[in-house]
Amino acid sequence: MSSRTRQPGFTLIEILVAVMLISIVLSMVYGTYVTTTRSAQACKTRIVLCEKGRTTLEQIARHIRCSYAGSEAEPVAEDVEAGSGRTQVVSIEDVEYFNGNAKAPNGEILHLVTASGLSDEKELAEGLFDVVYRFDRRTGQLDLGLTRFVGTTDKKAKRQWRPVAEGIMSVDLEFFDGEKWFKRWDSGDKDGLPSAVRIEISGENERLQRYNYGTVAYVSCRGSQMMTQTETLASAVKQ
Repeated sequence: MSSRTRQPGFTLIEILVAVMLISIVLSMVYGTYVTTTRSAQACKTRIVLCEKGRTTLEQIARHIRCSYAGSEAEPVAEDVEAGSGRTQVVSIEDVEYFNGNAKAPNGEILHLVTASGLSDEKELAEGLFDVVYRFDRRTGQLDLGLTRFVGTTDKKAKRQWRPVAEGIMSVDLEFFDGEKWFKRWDSGDKDGLPSAVRIEISGENERLQRYNYGTVAYVSCRGSQMMTQTETLASAVKQ
């Protein structure tokens, strides 16, 4: 009677145990990978939102800091026809140097004359500019209309609107006159520029993640007047 020798190999139970262990290890690795990927994506989204908010705020603040209000002592000369040499005197009251109202019915929340243009466009980098920020509450889009300032304000002029930011939920503006804050500002009624403007923007991205950013832009051309009001403004901002 011949004896049978056992062939090397694995039993069915051993194979099932090995498969189960491999499955557990792969599930753990995959779970860690998914969690890490989602965290990285969320972090990237927050960075994009942060950069978007800061860029928008900085652009608005830069235009406000460089606001220009002309001179009451000298009339403004406007070119009647380009290259003709003919000009007409425009009263300073005819120019909207600085108007702001976050609740403006037509969506034009900020209208000002500024010495700051668009740093990324050479032809619009230097000079005086007529700037309008328009906020569409229905679509959540903030647009910029920028043209050369020619000495007067043409409310009927066609503007080339540039998108600044999308997904905006609200834009809030407050204007400081050296003593208190106002929701609206008209350079004609207030007899000049504000000392500072407080800007607050809130919005959300496609993932419905919300962000809120704010800053206070000091109007540079107020000069010594602004410096004497620094303490008052600092205490008012804290309120």
